[in-house]
Amino acid sequence: MQMRTQMFEKRKDLMEGLSAYISPVDPGWRGRLIPPESEKLEELQMYLEMQKENPKVPESYLKFACYAAEGDGGLLSDVLLGEFCLARLPEIIRDQNNNELFVDELNCFWNEMDVMYFIDKKNDDKISCEGGFYVSSSFENLLFQCAVQKFEERYFSEYLGFGYKSLLSFDQKKVLDITIKEFIKKNQMQTVWFNDEYFLFAYNQEYSFWITQTECPKGKISASGVFYGNDIDKIQRELLPQIGAVASWVIEGDQLKRLN
Repeated sequence: MQMRTQMFEKRKDLMEGLSAYISPVDPGWRGRLIPPESEKLEELQMYLEMQKENPKVPESYLKFACYAAEGDGGLLSDVLLGEFCLARLPEIIRDQNNNELFVDELNCFWNEMDVMYFIDKKNDDKISCEGGFYVSSSFENLLFQCAVQKFEERYFSEYLGFGYKSLLSFDQKKVLDITIKEFIKKNQMQTVWFNDEYFLFAYNQEYSFWITQTECPKGKISASGVFYGNDIDKIQRELLPQIGAVASWVIEGDQLKRLN
């Protein structure tokens, strides 16, 4: 448990933090990252230095791009199903003496369904997708949230997906938030610094789970997630009912089994 707690400590260097979590189960991840060409890398490093006095682009975005602009080792691409985007930075940081932004949204990802993800400069650098729905409170949070969604399954022998029978209203979402908070306390689980209003991850010695709450049209919320552990029957029988959720699929060996 102590090792897991140390693993999730917030570090000043985000790449060090990502490696602390990913490397124990995928030692080759850092080696699969593909940085930008040398000219673009020099430009990124220049912008990082320039932004110390007048930040306009999230530092986490620029730092991650320095390591993975041409290939992210599956961190975002396997979870969001697309490609990390390196924006046209000169159009955004055009004048360090001028606080006016050239654009209000910074494209950071493009998935295979042609859905764009943006860093919303008008709303505290939250991450949104086309349609104006938010998925994470920051680019740094998004990196660690995707890391959990991709790599947590390697820490346990079994896992299952869960959801709710219908979309939630705003009031139902507030009730669910309270229910999950009580569940975490009852089961002596730890939470992490990159949780936000769209994503929550918690863990203890036996189990872990994450849940996303995604905005939908007409003010509705879609809530779903994955539960990990070494006793899948207990998860289905005892744990999911505590948060009012139902299992939707389970991994048995290498096979995905859909559940009614």
